[in-house]
Amino acid sequence: MCTIHYRWDLNVMSLKQRYFEMLGAAYEVPSSTSQFDAFLNAAMAYFFDGNESGQLAPDVPRFDGVDDALDAHSSRIATLVGVAASREDASVDMFHAILEISMKTEEVVGNRAAVHLMAREFPCRLEELPLDRAALLDIRRFMQPKAPGAQDRIILASIEAGLELRACLALIQRPADHEGRVVVSLSYIDWSETLIGRLGDAFGLTASETEVLEGYLANLKPKDIAAQRERALETVKVQSKSILRKTGCARMSDVVQLCASIAFLLRQLPDDGADMAGEAWVTPRRGLSMLDVGKGRQIAWYRVGTGSRPLLFIHGYLQGPFFTSEFEAKLAGADISLIAPSRPGFGYSSPSVSRKEFDQTVVDDTLALIESLGLETVTLCIHQGGSSHGFRIAKALGDRVRGMLLIGGGIPIDELRDLSHMDRQTRFAAMASRHAPSVMKMVMSVGLPVYRKRGPKAFLETQFASAPTDLATLANPRLLEVQAQGLYHAVEQGGEAWVRDGASAMADWSLDLDSVSAPQVWLNAGDDPVISPEQVTQHVQGRPQVTCRTLDGHGANILHTAVDEIIAELVRLV
Repeated sequence: MCTIHYRWDLNVMSLKQRYFEMLGAAYEVPSSTSQFDAFLNAAMAYFFDGNESGQLAPDVPRFDGVDDALDAHSSRIATLVGVAASREDASVDMFHAILEISMKTEEVVGNRAAVHLMAREFPCRLEELPLDRAALLDIRRFMQPKAPGAQDRIILASIEAGLELRACLALIQRPADHEGRVVVSLSYIDWSETLIGRLGDAFGLTASETEVLEGYLANLKPKDIAAQRERALETVKVQSKSILRKTGCARMSDVVQLCASIAFLLRQLPDDGADMAGEAWVTPRRGLSMLDVGKGRQIAWYRVGTGSRPLLFIHGYLQGPFFTSEFEAKLAGADISLIAPSRPGFGYSSPSVSRKEFDQTVVDDTLALIESLGLETVTLCIHQGGSSHGFRIAKALGDRVRGMLLIGGGIPIDELRDLSHMDRQTRFAAMASRHAPSVMKMVMSVGLPVYRKRGPKAFLETQFASAPTDLATLANPRLLEVQAQGLYHAVEQGGEAWVRDGASAMADWSLDLDSVSAPQVWLNAGDDPVISPEQVTQHVQGRPQVTCRTLDGHGANILHTAVDEIIAELVRLV
């Protein structure tokens, strides 16, 4: 059941309008995964109505159940996005086509990529190729026997693919080892909005001139460009002359070839995150054990370190039970080991039966693990978004808890008090988890195929966009790796565990927090992008046996950047 409070402000969109804007943007992503960012912005606007101060739109309902209609859209779009992402991944190989053309008979044979690109079988006749007339004419001229020593020629060709034209860079050659044949190599160019923008910036074109250039790159004539842009033909001609002047070219065909050459080179440049982009997102198995907890379920858990003094580690919301080699070495020096279970649906732990049972399943799984290991008393090390679970577990253990260390620990979220401090992504995740889990599920369903293609570094850069302290850690290969491992762990089985865990963190767990009286040390990050250390300290200070410390210069990655301080506190607790 949900209650909707409507506004009568004509300057903002209604909740219904924002909902359909979000849904419409989601359906744009399968056409190009680059549209995901626009969809994410629309999803954020659904909750905040364009308000960047963190104030929730007053007409947003609270809906705790499953929205079957939205979930159906999510599933459908996710399938389409997955296909699109796979297609884009394969585009470099798939669209590097090789054609061999007999100069005598004009019979054409093509490689496998040519079959994909041309959407036809080979052999065939030259005129049967779905190439534009100018490209066919250029190829035939090159085949004339009167020019046996013709130099290699590069042209821009268009291939008819259904109702659209695909621009390709075509290299026409007469290799010595292909006597009597002309070889045409075609590389598909995706004239994306980003690429067009980069070309326009490189040449110093205005926005209007860039649009005209885009028309020429689509092989349109000036009159067609004018009609498409609803401008006078003379206006397009004037802008065309300006493009020629700024690019230093004599003809627009030269501009097109110049752009095609630049595009081809840009496609060959290594991406900063290319080493991790496109790799399989697989959760590490080093130190992994499995425990059968009944009802067909298993819990995955890690033993980190070889020390004889075990502590229970409750992992964060995004960052999982993975540590730097420096952290593991210091654990060994302190004779400490961490017992780190994965929550239901994370890593290799079986999911909970339903969203409703998630919180209790976390507690039951952890208690089963503790009993299987024969631990009479337990010291808890709780990380960030694992705080709500950590206190539920501590409540269930009662007097068996010897002490607790909270690293960047969270507190029950108050929408009026805490949202303004959060970064955009966390603020959205918090409100989506609390008000509309199906929206969160849609974002995860649509976003995961996109970010699996872009790579974990791109995801983390987006996550830390407004957190300079954390963004800087991505320049360190080892810190990037351990954070990527946490991301893999969070989505190993899809995005549903993320949705369930987010709802748990955003629930009101004040009673669980208040019921635990064991000694607690809270290490707060001075640059925490989720909740300020002052808010945490204010909420928990004054309680018996609670100590708060703020570590300046650390952010969401405090687990990996404040190793000495964390180990020192663990030693004191043990």
